Amino acid sequence: MTFSTAAFDEHRQQFLADVQAGALVFCNHSGGKDSMAMFELLKQHVPADQLIVIHADMGDRVEWEGTREHVYATTDGFQVEIAQAINKAGEKKDFLDMVEARGMWPSASTRQCTSDLKRTPCEKVIRRVMREKGASVAYNCMGIRAEESSSRAKQPTMTWAKSKKLNAAGRTVHEFNPILDMLIGEVFAVIEEAGKALHWAYEAGMSRLSCCFCVLAAQDDLRTAAALRPELAQVYVDTEARIGHKWTATKTLSEIIGLEPSAAAA
Repeated sequence: MTFSTAAFDEHRQQFLADVQAGALVFCNHSGGKDSMAMFELLKQHVPADQLIVIHADMGDRVEWEGTREHVYATTDGFQVEIAQAINKAGEKKDFLDMVEARGMWPSASTRQCTSDLKRTPCEKVIRRVMREKGASVAYNCMGIRAEESSSRAKQPTMTWAKSKKLNAAGRTVHEFNPILDMLIGEVFAVIEEAGKALHWAYEAGMSRLSCCFCVLAAQDDLRTAAALRPELAQVYVDTEARIGHKWTATKTLSEIIGLEPSAAAA
């Protein structure tokens, strides 16, 4: 299977030249459909020893069952690195503990979950792998698509050496969104042509794969998640009641999914 995107083709020459010169390519992989399509694109052009998959593991309590296994199963034996956020005590950071400590949920404008539990752990992996492989140039690839939201539509295809945390003397990391222009039908077609199956949560009714309950999720997805994981839904609703902070600016999660806090949390 071969396919391309206008977003990728825009930077193809420089990208391929850097790869030929030894640049590493990091494929951020949530286990979702867009990550799967991006991986299929990248593996066409990057040697196996230069393409590294990174999965930010959010933990069994908030992530869909089998997500890590799905990433391994659909990346054809390429190197997979698991990024985990660790606290000062050496324990894995937990999303719900973070919310309780802050007394508020993340939002589209304040996405601490992304910065603390995804971006920062992934950056640590990138620095370590580049050091281990002796690489001085890398591409940090994200599977975002303009079709998904107005904010993503404004994202550039390539940002040259943007990250202050990743770029340093002797280390240059470019941020690349190679499937930015892909449409959802094209994403599904690529996955089908590759002969791979989507994560089971899609068949169960979810439109996207992230944490089971995401503050950016559509209300239909939240209700589907509540039906699939009712015990976890209760934990979230009880957390909301304890911290006294609404899920969105106008609605509580309790109202959205039709579940009341337990007596202990109310």
